[in-house]
Amino acid sequence: MKTFIFLILAMMLALTHAYADDDNHRFPMDLHDLKLSPQQHKAVESAMKEYQHDYRRFHRLNEKIEEESNALLLDPIFDEKTFRTKNMETARASIEIRTRLFSRLHTILTPEQKRRFIRHIEEWDIE
Repeated sequence: MKTFIFLILAMMLALTHAYADDDNHRFPMDLHDLKLSPQQHKAVESAMKEYQHDYRRFHRLNEKIEEESNALLLDPIFDEKTFRTKNMETARASIEIRTRLFSRLHTILTPEQKRRFIRHIEEWDIE
C-alpha cells in the first residue's frame, strides 16, 4: 500500500513539473513568461498595482451603479435616459482604467512582450 501511495505521489509530482514548464498551464496574473528585465519588472509591478487599485475602485462604483440601475426597473416608469447614462458611466470608467494601463505598458514592454501580455489580458477578460 505504501508503494502504491508513493507511486501516485511521484506521478503527481512529475505531471505538476511538466505542466509548470508549459505556457498554457500558468496562473493568469503570472507575468514570468514576459521575461522582464529588473527595470521592466519594477515598472510593470508599479503599473499593475495602480491598475488593481483603480479596478477595485471601479468595482465599487460598478456595484453602486448596478444597484441604481436595478432600482430604475422598480420605478413605475422606466427612465431609459438615466439607465443609459449610468451604464455609459461604467463603460467610460472601465475604458479609462484600461487606457492608463496600456499607455504605461506600451512604454515599458518590447513588441514580443506586448504580444505575450495580450494573452494575459484575454485571460483576465474571461475570468
